[in-house]
Amino acid sequence: MSEKNQIKFALHLKDWSYETGDKKLLRKKSKEITTTEYLKEMKGSIFCPECCVGLFKSPEDKDFDTNGRKAFFAHTSKHSPDCGLRVKKAEGKRYDNEELAKKAIEDEELVVIKGFMKEKPIPPNIDEPQEYKGHPNEDKNGGISKVPIGRHNGENLNLPSTITTIRGLCRNFNKNIHKYFYLPGRNNAVHLQDLLVDIRAVKDVDDVPKLYFGRVTRSWNCGPTPQNIRQTMLEYKQIGEYKDFCLKATDASSQEHGIDDDSKGKMAIMYGVVTVSGIGLCIENVGWGEFAVLSKKYEDLL
Repeated sequence: MSEKNQIKFALHLKDWSYETGDKKLLRKKSKEITTTEYLKEMKGSIFCPECCVGLFKSPEDKDFDTNGRKAFFAHTSKHSPDCGLRVKKAEGKRYDNEELAKKAIEDEELVVIKGFMKEKPIPPNIDEPQEYKGHPNEDKNGGISKVPIGRHNGENLNLPSTITTIRGLCRNFNKNIHKYFYLPGRNNAVHLQDLLVDIRAVKDVDDVPKLYFGRVTRSWNCGPTPQNIRQTMLEYKQIGEYKDFCLKATDASSQEHGIDDDSKGKMAIMYGVVTVSGIGLCIENVGWGEFAVLSKKYEDLL
């Protein structure tokens, strides 16, 4: 994928400087700008969401170039720090030492995921009984994990990890899309946008768990109770011998995540292995934290 297709949005903050500015302040105070939202007066005040170097829009005053290609953001040449949105690296992101990797975690540039929650978290125990209306805690301390993302021959670094949920990733999807994520079993840290697999491109079974996304075409409960399986069909064009693709989870869990009989058109993200289901493929036995519906406002980031 070329750089022009990598940068989904720029960070706009007037009077911020790469040389003297605080990156945390930029990420907190800036406004996310797509190429169609760019205005000429923003020139010199838009920055990369990963490395924070200045960006420019090409072409500056049009949404398409003379060949009909969509306008894109690209880095200016004044500064050239390591950035996954500038040059695509097959090996992903690696770190020289644990100190730098821990700083990346503290700066919210890297997330080490030990796993996704299988069971729904138990609501907090409060003194005065009342209905708990907050979101379940969707992050748990995963302890220190050995993560093979060292610069030198991929040596293990001992880093703090988290046990999280797909719904948690989706809630701040615009912030997470350009972060580096380490997933269980991988040998590198990769941008979230590069970890997501479109199920329309899946041709066969895959016993390595991955992050997938697909658009719901229909969904139904296969039995009379909420404990029965809800089968959710996803947009899929037959590739080879397999004719369709579905997600299987209990009706209760599916409905809690926003998937019901009226979910046609919603975008689902899920984590798991791909297996055979009848004449098609499926992702089944997903845990409570292993699937979610992505907000429509973020769909263009996929």
